[in-house]
Amino acid sequence: MVVSIRKAHHPLYYDLAGIVGPSYVSDDDFTLETYSRDTSPLPPNKQGIVVRPANTDEVVDIVRLANATKIPIVPSGGRASFYGTPRGLHGKGIVVDMTRMNKMIEIDEVNLSATAEAGITTAEFSCHVWDKGWNVHTAIQPWYSDTLGGQISGFCGAGDGMEMFSVGHNALHIAGVKVVLPNGLVVQTGAGAGNNINNKMMYDRYPGNPDLTGIFMGHGGTFGILVEATYRMYKETPLKVPWGYVFESFDKAWDFCLEISVVEPLPYYAIAFIPPTNLTRSMGLDKHLVMGGVKGNTDNQLNANWEIVKELVDKHKGVPGEGPQVEEWKQALLTGRRHREMGEFASLGTYTYFEYYMARSQIPECHHTITNFVYDRLEKEGIPYSSNEGMVPGGSQAWIMSQILWVRGDDKHAQKVIGELFAEAAELACSHGWYPDCHQGWGTRMMAKYWPKHHYEFMKLLKGALDPNNIMNPGVWDL
Repeated sequence: MVVSIRKAHHPLYYDLAGIVGPSYVSDDDFTLETYSRDTSPLPPNKQGIVVRPANTDEVVDIVRLANATKIPIVPSGGRASFYGTPRGLHGKGIVVDMTRMNKMIEIDEVNLSATAEAGITTAEFSCHVWDKGWNVHTAIQPWYSDTLGGQISGFCGAGDGMEMFSVGHNALHIAGVKVVLPNGLVVQTGAGAGNNINNKMMYDRYPGNPDLTGIFMGHGGTFGILVEATYRMYKETPLKVPWGYVFESFDKAWDFCLEISVVEPLPYYAIAFIPPTNLTRSMGLDKHLVMGGVKGNTDNQLNANWEIVKELVDKHKGVPGEGPQVEEWKQALLTGRRHREMGEFASLGTYTYFEYYMARSQIPECHHTITNFVYDRLEKEGIPYSSNEGMVPGGSQAWIMSQILWVRGDDKHAQKVIGELFAEAAELACSHGWYPDCHQGWGTRMMAKYWPKHHYEFMKLLKGALDPNNIMNPGVWDL
C-alpha cells in the first residue's frame, strides 16, 4: 500500500487565499519552480508561494500581511529579465504576480496621457494607444512578455522604446505612477492628483514638488509595488524612411555615429551600429553597418533630415549597404518586428544577452573588452556559438552595447559556461563603470558593489525609511 503525504501549505496560504480567492494562490512545487527563473542561464531562486491579485486593494492587503508576518515579497511581471530572479527568501517568500492587473484605464487625448494597470503587457498597452492614433514610448523588446510595472521597475531608465535612439529612456516619458508602498500606503506620483486634490491628473512631474516618480524608475521593486502607470502620448510622425550604410572599419563607423549624434535637432529617429560577427558574415555582411531612419511631418522636413544624414555619410566615406539582409533589417527598423517577435532569431537556439549602458566615450572600450572576453572564453571551451552585436544611443549621451549569443540548448557544458560568463562579464563591466541593463536579481548586487559609499548610504536610508521591516524584494542592491 502506497501512502501519499501531502506537502504542508505555506503558513500564509489560507490568509492569502482569503484575499485573492483560492484559485489565485498556489504553493505547489510545479508553480514555485516556474516562478523561480527568468530568461537567463543564472540559478533559480525558489520562493514559498505565488499570489495573483486582481486590484490595488488586494495588493494593499497582501503587503500589510507580509509586513505583519515579516515574510518578504518578490513582485513579478513578465519575468523577462536576464539577470536572474530576485533573492527573496528561499522556500518562504511571497511572489506577487501582477499580470491579472492588466486593464487599460484611460486614454486622455486632451491632456496627452495614457494610463493602465501595471500588469498589462507593453504590446497590449501600446496597441490600445495606437488604435487611437497616438504613440507611447514603451519596450522595444521583449514585446509580448514585458509588463509596464516590470519594465519600469526592473530596467535601466524604465526600459527603452522603439525611438530610444533619439528620445532617450522611457523614464523621461512616464508622467506618473501609482505605488503600494511597503507599509500598504497607496501613493500617486506626478502633479495633478499626485500633489493637489483639486487638480485634474495632468501628470507634470516637476512643478512645486520633488520628482517622486523618478524614485520608482529602475528601483528593482525595492520601494513598493507599481499598480498603475501613466505615459505621455505623442502624435505619430507619418513619414519615415530607413537607411543603411557600411564602413570599412569600426573606427570609421564610430566616428560617423559620434558626429551625427550631436546634431541638434537630431536628424534621425533611430540609429544602430552593427559590427560584423559570425552571424552577419553567414548572411553576407562582412562590414560595419550603421542603420537608421529619418522621419518628418512633411516631405520638406523629411528631405532636410535626409540631407544632413547623407552629408555626414559622405564625409565619413560610408557606402550604401546592399543585399537582402540589409534590406530586411532596414525595414525591421521601422517597426521593430524582428526585435519584438524574435522570428528567425528565436530559431537559432538558446540565446542570452550581454547588455550594458555607458557614456558615449566608453563605447569602443566596452565593445572590444566584452566581446573579446566572451568570445575568447567560448573558443577556449570549444563551444559552438552564433552571435550578433549592436551599439545604440539612449538619447544623445548614454549609449547601450549589446551582445546576443546563441548556443545549443541541449549542451549542458555550454549552459554552465554561459552562466559563468554572465556573472564574470557583469563584474568586468561594473569594474569599468558600465551598467548592466536589468535592475533586479544578480546584476543589482554587482552594481551596488561599485557604488560610492555616500550613494550606498543614501539608498540604504531610503530603503530603511520606506521599508523598515525589509519585506519588499530584499537582497536587491544588497540593501
